[in-house]
Amino acid sequence: MAIQKISGVTIDLESQAEGDVAYFDGTDWVRLAKGDAGEVLTMNESVTAPEWGQPLWTFPGTVKGYCAAGNLSPSGAAPYATDIQRWSFTSDVSATDVGDVTGVGRSHMSGQSSETHGYISGSGHVTQPINITIDRWSFASEGNATDHGDLAVASGQGTGQSSETHGYHSGGNNGPQGGGHTYLNNIQKFAFASTGSTNNATDIADLTVARTCYTGSSSSTHGYSAGGGGPTPGGDNTIDKFSYATDINATDVGDCDPATDSSSGTSSLTHGYITGGVDTGYVNSIRRYSFASGGNSTIMNGELTATRHAHTGCSSETYGYSAAGHGGSGGINTIEKYSVSTDSNATDVGDVTIAKWYAPPVGSQV
Repeated sequence: MAIQKISGVTIDLESQAEGDVAYFDGTDWVRLAKGDAGEVLTMNESVTAPEWGQPLWTFPGTVKGYCAAGNLSPSGAAPYATDIQRWSFTSDVSATDVGDVTGVGRSHMSGQSSETHGYISGSGHVTQPINITIDRWSFASEGNATDHGDLAVASGQGTGQSSETHGYHSGGNNGPQGGGHTYLNNIQKFAFASTGSTNNATDIADLTVARTCYTGSSSSTHGYSAGGGGPTPGGDNTIDKFSYATDINATDVGDCDPATDSSSGTSSLTHGYITGGVDTGYVNSIRRYSFASGGNSTIMNGELTATRHAHTGCSSETYGYSAAGHGGSGGINTIEKYSVSTDSNATDVGDVTIAKWYAPPVGSQV
């Protein structure tokens, strides 16, 4: 029997390692290095080559957004709100007051979401002492929050990310604004399940840079942090990510340009979003970055309805939401939404019951 062979281009790779993938780019066979744990092989946005990316996923979550506690004074000092406000992702209506956080009013917390509950963690700003409490409340029954546990490291002005089973509180600072505090790079993790003493957070890893007042976004496998303020004048423009599976330090995957702090972060299935904030002044831009490929953020054509910072950002499967915030002269009470599938301006869909700012986002469907 004659020896059979398949004609074609010789596969000649410069290097190779366990887990690598080879593909044909139209001219040559090229190597794609293995991806990270939990990633899947998908096509890039231009549909020209494979790449490692996040699996398309949704967890049931909630079809409601929440804005909890927050600052009521333009100066940043007391008073602080205690209310938990909720609005619908399925109809464009104003928010309703559904309960209160535990203890005294506070601001500058981070927000996390499981399939069934909302969480806020930490707090602290200006005259306000640092709070280590983790609160939680039910999406089904709502009402007042209960004490779920404590952070491992006292932190205010951090941000939140969520996996399917755990909440994360990252970064922040450990004292009042204006001096006497240290910027933090800790990544703290706590279980959503209520299991007694293990509800407390543990310090598991570090961000690439210590910072405060930055945005957080979540994919199915990683938490993302972007922008913020820190010891370096002019703010920080780093976008970094950390793995939910391995509890190791974050890695730098790109930049947000310009560097902004006090922006709001939201998530779609494929991208993280950075809205509003402060650079040399207050901005109303909407920027996004890819979960699959990393890289720098890009400014979208759409804009928020007004400049704002320190606002609440929540995510449905189809829209990002910005609620409340500060417009430069005082608090804002509007809720607006923008499509994650079309590059268009945000629209005003309702109001929160009271104007406030630095109220953490809770209740994301994605």
